[in-house]
Amino acid sequence: MPDDGYRKWLGVEYTVMEDGHAVVHMNVRPEMQNLRDVCQGGVVASLMDVAMATAAAGGNYDTRLRPMVTQELKINYLAGAYGKRMEAVADVIKAGSRTAVVRCDIMTDKGDICATGLGTFMTRRVHQTDPDGMAPPKG
Repeated sequence: MPDDGYRKWLGVEYTVMEDGHAVVHMNVRPEMQNLRDVCQGGVVASLMDVAMATAAAGGNYDTRLRPMVTQELKINYLAGAYGKRMEAVADVIKAGSRTAVVRCDIMTDKGDICATGLGTFMTRRVHQTDPDGMAPPKG
């Protein structure tokens, strides 16, 4: 199942998808920027959430080992998110049988870290509203 809805609108690109590590890119469009040409903080948070969930799940919707849901997300905005492209690098710090703690840095296209964060993700059960054929959690 390809990215749909909000992830599709964000235009995320998965560069690395490994169990415990993910690198996700996104082009910044004018409608994502404020009046000072800075990418809006909610968009930065969304990119971070996608990258962290991808690392925790071991892949995106097509390749994940387990379905995950965000329990908690804390972000420190360190600088304005200037530029036309951002990169999120996420790594699982610790994973248990039901939860994973993940850290993530967001970099601008100039290589400056504009945000860093920490999140907690929970493995969830497959629900009747999930797409047909979604496998239960693995690994």
